[in-house]
Amino acid sequence: MYNSLVKTPLFVKIKESRLAASLTQKELAHRLGCTEVMVSRYELGTVPVSIERLQQIANIVGKPISYYFDDEEKSFKPKNHRKEKVLKSAFVFDLDDTLVDGRKFCGETIARAITSQVPSANFDLICQMHDSIRGLAIEDLYHEILKQLQIKADVKKLLAYDRVIQSESVYKLQIFEGVVEMLEFLKSRGKKLYICTNRTRSLLDQVLAVNGIGHYFDEVVSCVDAGYKKPNPTCLHEIITKTGIPREQFIYFGDSEVDSQFAQNAGIEHIIFDQYMNNNNLFSKLVNMFLEK
Repeated sequence: MYNSLVKTPLFVKIKESRLAASLTQKELAHRLGCTEVMVSRYELGTVPVSIERLQQIANIVGKPISYYFDDEEKSFKPKNHRKEKVLKSAFVFDLDDTLVDGRKFCGETIARAITSQVPSANFDLICQMHDSIRGLAIEDLYHEILKQLQIKADVKKLLAYDRVIQSESVYKLQIFEGVVEMLEFLKSRGKKLYICTNRTRSLLDQVLAVNGIGHYFDEVVSCVDAGYKKPNPTCLHEIITKTGIPREQFIYFGDSEVDSQFAQNAGIEHIIFDQYMNNNNLFSKLVNMFLEK
C-alpha cells in the first residue's frame, strides 16, 4: 500500500497494531475508556493522539511505543531542543476555508443533498454538524454526518447531487480577502506555490478559474482523485520528491486537525489557522503587518 521510501503514517500504524492484536475498535475503545468513534478518528488521523494515549494503545496491543515512529530519536527530542531556522521556499496550501470561503456554502450544500433524500432531516443541524467536522473528504463527511444523524441514504446519489449544486453555484466560493496579495508577494520573491486538497479536481479547477488564481500555483493536487485522502501524506511526499526542494524548506497552510496531521505525516512544518476567527481577512492582516515591501 505504501512505497518503502514513504514513512507509514502514525494513524495507519495504530490501526495495523489493533488488527494484529485481533481487537475491534469497540474492544480497544472499551479498554482505553473512550468511545468507538474516538478510536475510529485516531485511525483516520482526524484527531491527534497524545503520547500518553499512544502509550496506552501500545500497552494494550503489546507493542513498544517506538513501533509507532519511523525514527524514535527524532520523535522524542528533548523539550529544550531548538530547531535551526530554515528559509521556506515552497508553500503548500489547503483550499477550502484556507484560501476559499466555503464553510457556509458547503454546509448548506450537504444539507440540501441529504434533505432531498430524507426530508425529515434537520437542515440547520446538518449545517452545524458540517461546521464541527472539518478537514474530511466530502464522501467521509457524508458518511460521518449520516452516522451521527442515525439515518440511511444513498451516498453515491448524495455526492452526485452535491457536485451538481456546487458546479451550478461555484461562483459562491470566493477567495478570502488578501489571498491575491499574499500569492503575489510570495511569487515576487521566487517562492514555489502548491495546492494539496481533498476537493475533487473537477470542482477544484472550477473554483480556481472563477477566482482567477490558478496561474499562481506550480502544481495543484487533488488527494481524493489521486487515491490518497488527507491525512495520508503520499501526495505531499510526491510533490517534495518531484521538486527536489529539501523537505525542511516546505511549509503547509491549513485550517483543521486533518491538515495538521497531514503535514506531520509528511514531515514538514505547518501553520493551522481559522479565517473565520480573523474576520475572513487573515492574509490581508499578514500582508499589511509583515509583508509590505
